[in-house]
Amino acid sequence: MISPQFFISYLILIFAWAFSGPIVAAVLSFLAVAVVFYFCLAMKEPSYFLQIFFYGLLFLFIVSFLYEVQKKLNNRRLVYEKMLEDTLLAREESSKKVDLKKALEDKIERFIDLHRFSDVLKDKADVNDVADRMVADVLASFSNAQECTLYLVDETREQLWLAAARRKDNAVVREKRGSVFDQWVLRRSRAVVVEDSRADFRFGLERNAQDIDLRSVAASPLMSENKVLGVLRISSPEAAQFSPDDLRYLDIISDLGAGILRNRLLYKKMEELAVHDSLTGLYLNRFFQSRLDEEILRTQVNRKSFSVILLDIDFFKRYNDEYGHSAGDLVIKSIAGVLQNCVSPVDTVARYGGEEFVVLLPNKNKAEAMVIAERIRLAIEGNHFYLRRIESHVTASLGVVSFPEAGFTREEIIRLADENLYQAKRLGKNRVCGNI
Repeated sequence: MISPQFFISYLILIFAWAFSGPIVAAVLSFLAVAVVFYFCLAMKEPSYFLQIFFYGLLFLFIVSFLYEVQKKLNNRRLVYEKMLEDTLLAREESSKKVDLKKALEDKIERFIDLHRFSDVLKDKADVNDVADRMVADVLASFSNAQECTLYLVDETREQLWLAAARRKDNAVVREKRGSVFDQWVLRRSRAVVVEDSRADFRFGLERNAQDIDLRSVAASPLMSENKVLGVLRISSPEAAQFSPDDLRYLDIISDLGAGILRNRLLYKKMEELAVHDSLTGLYLNRFFQSRLDEEILRTQVNRKSFSVILLDIDFFKRYNDEYGHSAGDLVIKSIAGVLQNCVSPVDTVARYGGEEFVVLLPNKNKAEAMVIAERIRLAIEGNHFYLRRIESHVTASLGVVSFPEAGFTREEIIRLADENLYQAKRLGKNRVCGNI
């Protein structure tokens, strides 16, 4: 009767040890022994107490055996976990090496791209060509970028203008004066990377409708001699697309491009100064003379005509003497603006010298030129400006000639235009005279 109870307690010990651990096994086994001991006390048989004694010895033996087995299993588990941990560390180390290798390869590739980029930009002679190449290469270098723009600074208006832009979906970039991010970079003269513009407090109040699609932004200023030439920006409609490493790479490209763009802008400015008057922005007389020679040759081949208007401001010396040369410069600039508004883009307007101006009208005959000259005269007469807070206006005398009636050489055309101009002066000024 007692033996089955002992057998059951052993089974409890073994299975509880195997499935729940030594503590649970000991507790359950103790409860089983307590039940057996209770039966023994109830039946008052001495032989039962002897069985309990041998049961206790056997129980201690089994517990000791199971403890050793458990210890070996624990050691094996520790060894296994250590091996697993070492394997995971080795894999992690290997993964880091692979990542470092890839990062190094990317940096080497970017360095090669920068070297190639610099060589290509040096071959570009025009500002627009340099800007187009910069945005094309930058957009190709950043796989996460959807758009790349390059804005340059208009020094006269102190604002940005779009020099070049590209999008991977070939859509048109409509922001011609720069986004809020470009303006931020321009004002502070430093680069910026924005993970999510919708959550960035720096731009929340200033954003407009066109800036909403620009969630991830990296923008860098083009610096030259502590002066901002422009802003290079990449952007994406997705958040968290650009890292600080991307911004550093963009900075390097901006530095390379800034030096080349500065040289091209200086060259372009020198070219413009060579053919444009610094006061009025009109062409200089020597450019007009060259343009007149070209028009004579072209018209002789096409057997068409062109006209020339020579203009002189009436009583200009009186303005200089009464108000000073600064007032005279104001009058000249005002007349230059009127002339540009009265002619078409294909016409050439130049400052002939002093207070004289000349207009070349391709494909215009004598009658058409007289109409245009009269329109110019009326516009000048109706143009009012202020000299020392006094409202004033000027008039002009104009001489008109046409090819080939005026002659077949540049000298003949200019001479006859000058004669017509002085005829207008003799007849009382503020009038238009044609061929004498």
